[in-house]
Amino acid sequence: MTNAQRLDHVEDELETVKRLLVSTASYAESANRRLDELTIKQDRTQSHLDELTIKQDRTQFHLDELTIKQDRTQSHLDQLGARIDQVGAKVDQVSDRVDSFITHTQRLFTKAGSEIEETKARTERLEALMLKLDRNFEEQKSQFQEFQLTTGAALERIDRVLDYLLRQQGGNPNLPS
Repeated sequence: MTNAQRLDHVEDELETVKRLLVSTASYAESANRRLDELTIKQDRTQSHLDELTIKQDRTQFHLDELTIKQDRTQSHLDQLGARIDQVGAKVDQVSDRVDSFITHTQRLFTKAGSEIEETKARTERLEALMLKLDRNFEEQKSQFQEFQLTTGAALERIDRVLDYLLRQQGGNPNLPS
């Protein structure tokens, strides 16, 4: 093979390396964009988790308020029982008041019961949403790991091609350095 042919051959290989490097740079830019997108998605996921935590705190606050109201209602019932014992002579009047109070209490219990049921339903929805977010996070994590493997393999191939070209160039004393 003549020097001119060898030079043409090296130039062809260098052109191939250039194309590979351009392709690799393009691939790296695409990979960086995907990584940025994954980071944004992860930030959104964290934001959703933070919102869920806030909502769960609110739900707990409402449950605490309901417990306080129930304790107050129980306290009122206890006081009412003591008054009934003290005021035996006014049984008829107290009986009317007790009936009214019991009706009101039943409404409170009914209202509290439906609020508790609503809170339970919300909690179940929050749990389902958290599970979905966990699955999304795991999927994104898997995609990122796959991306890392693909990028590493591409860089390794480029490295081998460059080593080959450098060995080829180093083995020919007539080529310019």
